[in-house]
Amino acid sequence: MDRAGTRMKSAKEMLLYVVAIFMLKGLSFIMLPMVTRFLTQAEYGQLNVLVSMAAVLSLLMTFGLGEALFRFAHTSRSTDEVMRQCLFLSTLICCVMLLLGQLLLTPILDIVSFAPAPTDVRLLLITLTAGGILTVPYCYFRLTHNATAFAIFSIAQGALQTCLSVCFLLLGFGIRGLMYSGAISAVIILVAVLIHYRATWFGPKMAFNRTHYQYCVFILLSSLCLYGFNGAENWLVVAALGAEQLALFFAAAQFGLMVSVAFEPFRMWWYAKRFQYQENDSEKGAQYALFGVQLGMFLTVLMLIVAPTLLAVLLPAHFAPSLSYIPWFCLIMVARFHAELLNLGCYLKKSASLALFVNGTTAVYLLVAGYIALAHWELNGLFAVMISAAFIRAILFFTISQYLLPLAYPFRQLAWSWLIFLVVLGQTLVFESQSVLPLMAVFINLVAIVLNLIVLSVGHQPFIKQCYQRIAGQVRGKLA
Repeated sequence: MDRAGTRMKSAKEMLLYVVAIFMLKGLSFIMLPMVTRFLTQAEYGQLNVLVSMAAVLSLLMTFGLGEALFRFAHTSRSTDEVMRQCLFLSTLICCVMLLLGQLLLTPILDIVSFAPAPTDVRLLLITLTAGGILTVPYCYFRLTHNATAFAIFSIAQGALQTCLSVCFLLLGFGIRGLMYSGAISAVIILVAVLIHYRATWFGPKMAFNRTHYQYCVFILLSSLCLYGFNGAENWLVVAALGAEQLALFFAAAQFGLMVSVAFEPFRMWWYAKRFQYQENDSEKGAQYALFGVQLGMFLTVLMLIVAPTLLAVLLPAHFAPSLSYIPWFCLIMVARFHAELLNLGCYLKKSASLALFVNGTTAVYLLVAGYIALAHWELNGLFAVMISAAFIRAILFFTISQYLLPLAYPFRQLAWSWLIFLVVLGQTLVFESQSVLPLMAVFINLVAIVLNLIVLSVGHQPFIKQCYQRIAGQVRGKLA
């Protein structure tokens, strides 16, 4: 396939990922107004406790097998053999976790003061079991460029869960209804995927050795540490300030999550390709990584501008205090984009053990310092700790990654993005009313992104530099 055909195929994949992600995750934001109006503020806080619990358990159930599939598929003789081994391990781990969870659930919940209802947790375990097994097929679809299958099943799952959630809420089931909708939709889609592609799942498997399992363990531990950095603060808030304050905190966090979801299509495409780019064209890979950072910063600027309107439209009036938290979540997201995209060396070298070190160090710092800050300065102190932890993590990832695998990132492209982001952030924090300045900044940032995308599209030729030289030459010729 020629270069133009490859670019068209990549663009089609990206578009399908956009549609799928907005259906799978974006529908949860569409549900936000209904959920916050059918649940009390305290119930919404309890729902967020379940969400936080799901985040931890899903990491344990997936065991880093999706990342292992991406990491080892292109170095083995058969992608399908690696996938089948990952699927077998995923099914085994998820079923064992489901059984243990059902047996140990009651004694564990008895010792937690803010624990949700046992039935809700049991339904959540069923959802996570089906979702954990689905992780490997979804990653396999991405790896084999089968974006159509990924989109179809993702959209079906998101639409089914949303319809069921609306029905259960209207019938007055509350949180229990949301748990039922998640479990039913996940199980139905899992059965559909396994039946439709049944010929693919069965066959010879690749035997994993110590290196493979070591990589999975490091990814799992790194992900758990990452959760300590990004998610465990919910436990600190509910323990120190209660479920109602957690509801306000979590509502603001959803706006940062919206930025992450909007960025997800690029992230999914890039994570499946980054190791291949490093082997085949490391310079182009560095350009794509930095373009991703720039795109992420552009999305955070948009969120800073539209957040007041979105919050007023989506949430009831008693969630208005959440607005003051949103700029800080946007700043944290900017740091996370740098950490996520400029870290290739940490995952390609030393079996990802250094990613565990970075995530573990920042997680311990955030939990310890955040606990102390909450006790003395409440949420203001926690945000200060979260922001500092996010930038410490980004600096550590970049520094260590560059030491292990030096890459020529074109950092000058980020100058405009940082300037525009800081201007809009400052305007949001200082002035209560919106002005035309952020809109001008967004336009300038969008132009910069389009120009950088043109550079990536035409390959390594310094397109912008050539245009500048031609224009300058014509001007000098006329002046002469």
